[in-house]
Amino acid sequence: MTTPKNISTASSALSSSAAFADFDRQTSFEQWALGQRVSVSDHLANNVLINQTWYNKLLALPAYHWVLLTQFLVVLPHVAHLPLWLIGFALVSIVAQLPRVKARFRQARHFKRIYRSMQMLGFLLGLVGLWFTYNAAFGLDMGVAFLVLCLVSKLWELYKRRDAYVVLNLSLFVLAALFLMDQGLATTLEVMAGTIAVLLAFIALNDDSNTRGDGRLRTLGVLAVGALPLLVVLFLFFPRLPPLLSVQLSGKQGTTGVSDSMSPGDFASLGQSSALAFRVEFADGRPPQDELYWRGLVFSDFDGVTWRRSEQQQWQWDSNQQTPTWVENALATAADKVKLDPNVYEIILEPTQQNWLYGLDYPFTQRQEVSLTSNFTLLTNQPVTQQLRYQVLQFAPMRIDPLLNETARRINLALPKEGNSQARTLARQLFAQSGSDPVRYMQALERWIHQTDFRYTLSPPRLNDNRIDEFLFDTKAGFCEHYSSSFTFMLRAAGIPARVVAGYQGGEPSRGGNVWEVRQMDAHAWTEVWLEGQGWVRVDPTAFFAPERVEQGMDALTQARGAAMFGQGAGAQISYQQYQLLQTLRRFSDQASYYWQKDVVGYDQESQAGSLLKWFNISSIMQQIVWLASSAILVLSVLVLILWQRRRKRWHPADLPLAQLSKRLSKNGKSLARVDHEGQLAWLERLSDSLAAPDNILITDHLKFTQQHIDDLKQDYRQLRYGRLSTLKISNTEYQQALKQFKKNVGKLL
Repeated sequence: MTTPKNISTASSALSSSAAFADFDRQTSFEQWALGQRVSVSDHLANNVLINQTWYNKLLALPAYHWVLLTQFLVVLPHVAHLPLWLIGFALVSIVAQLPRVKARFRQARHFKRIYRSMQMLGFLLGLVGLWFTYNAAFGLDMGVAFLVLCLVSKLWELYKRRDAYVVLNLSLFVLAALFLMDQGLATTLEVMAGTIAVLLAFIALNDDSNTRGDGRLRTLGVLAVGALPLLVVLFLFFPRLPPLLSVQLSGKQGTTGVSDSMSPGDFASLGQSSALAFRVEFADGRPPQDELYWRGLVFSDFDGVTWRRSEQQQWQWDSNQQTPTWVENALATAADKVKLDPNVYEIILEPTQQNWLYGLDYPFTQRQEVSLTSNFTLLTNQPVTQQLRYQVLQFAPMRIDPLLNETARRINLALPKEGNSQARTLARQLFAQSGSDPVRYMQALERWIHQTDFRYTLSPPRLNDNRIDEFLFDTKAGFCEHYSSSFTFMLRAAGIPARVVAGYQGGEPSRGGNVWEVRQMDAHAWTEVWLEGQGWVRVDPTAFFAPERVEQGMDALTQARGAAMFGQGAGAQISYQQYQLLQTLRRFSDQASYYWQKDVVGYDQESQAGSLLKWFNISSIMQQIVWLASSAILVLSVLVLILWQRRRKRWHPADLPLAQLSKRLSKNGKSLARVDHEGQLAWLERLSDSLAAPDNILITDHLKFTQQHIDDLKQDYRQLRYGRLSTLKISNTEYQQALKQFKKNVGKLL
């Protein structure tokens, strides 16, 4: 039963819908903003909103509302990389176009002048905001922000159908701009959702008289059926051209993963994140878990609080120079000079906004625009703003810097003049007790660590100024950066050159098992110590405290120790449960994202040439274009054929013979043909009346109609369509025999 309150609500909603359904046919806001009110009786008769689901109500929205709805779906995906003030301006602009808001301003004397002033003021202030936000450096992110600003500003003059078309077309460009920032699966789904909304808005603009929204999804489906095959053809055959230019991000972007410095607590925060750092595809088998040290940065400068990279790089190699000597030496054994094949693997690095890469000790790559420092850090010329694939070579263990020059020795022995006196004293004592032997000294340090009650945790206590002393003698709880920092300090305090290496350790197989995944939780720091005659040697002090961290991986360690890894109390238990849930969801998401990036985004010129072009024996760009054009024409032809087949008039088996007879009679006289609104029996009755006419044209040299012929056709047709035979299936034997006789009788007249 419909209550008066429901009727009032429905009438109000309908008035709003009717008010804006025909806005695009008017020339000014005043003419279409108020619209014509529809009576409640008409509304109930049409059943426009009452007893409809939210789904149907959404499809039945008038065009003006669809235009505004699409703006939310177009602008919101840009929240991740646009300044918040621009997002706020966009939301205010959308709200200002709502019918109720515009109706209030309409009462003002100079309504359009007010909105035009707001448009110009917002646009000019937006330009100033972009200038200061991006520090006057025009780049990719600033260009996208400017495009969004233009779209938002255009909303303030949304009055006519033409304005709506401009807004929707510009919305498609704003959606496409998302792919300039990221090509991930999530971004693709966001663009798809926004595109569908924009297309529905276009359909609503051309279907504004449809108050129920019937057929809009069907129209969208027809567009999709026509577009998807062409999309596949273009994706497969369109030539993959290298980029003509490279545009970098101009704004300050947040970094992901390991940063260019290390303080206690940095890696512990990464250890609670299951976000993907990079994937690895091994060609010749994966090394053991405890050998997967993914080298990133080397920290040699220590100010008592933070470790940083040394500014004094001894040498640097890039791909334009000759192969380094250590690589040539590694490619041949010292005894017989027989060539050795290094282990080859490929890394797919997620965007980091930094310019260093990762690889197993010791990495080397021949990729263009990648250089190698004296500390064996891979560097790119530009920050990694998009997913990056690069191939790395891993050589057999070798001696690195067996002779250490004075500059490198001084850099890797430097310590602050003051602070951490307890650690300095302990280092001197243990070193003296070890007979000043570096190896025996490290063994003594390991024994002292095992005798002390240290704890490995992701929630270490806060440290103050003397961080080494406070960790070693007071808190005794920390993560990998605490142990590597303290161990390196103790080595330097004893006069042994040492440095901290930051990167990742371990990882885990993907769900499919064919790819190795390294996540932010695998962020790790370890120590490299220089030994006489051996060069730089890796020592991981974390293995003294938590050997399962190195042998099994961070994820296995977290699962084994449970909530204790996140601290104590109820808060640690909640953090652990959240970690488990997010870890499961992240794995499913990353697996889908991996195949998307590999098979779709990674379908580059090399992939196209190595697979598709070989299958079709395409050897030139001209042949590729011919295949592209031919495939597109074939797809379009099939689509046209399908549409023609669907729109072709379909006849009942008993109606088709009469339709052919009507077409034949039309050649003798158009008046003899059946009209569309005329029933078959009524038409046959009209033919019967034509026999009695003086100018009977049914009897000619080719047509010899009699009354009996027409009566027989009417009788047979009634039996097939309305009599006993009509209750039978068309495939029934008796029905088919009667239909065959009916066609034969009509054929005699044809």
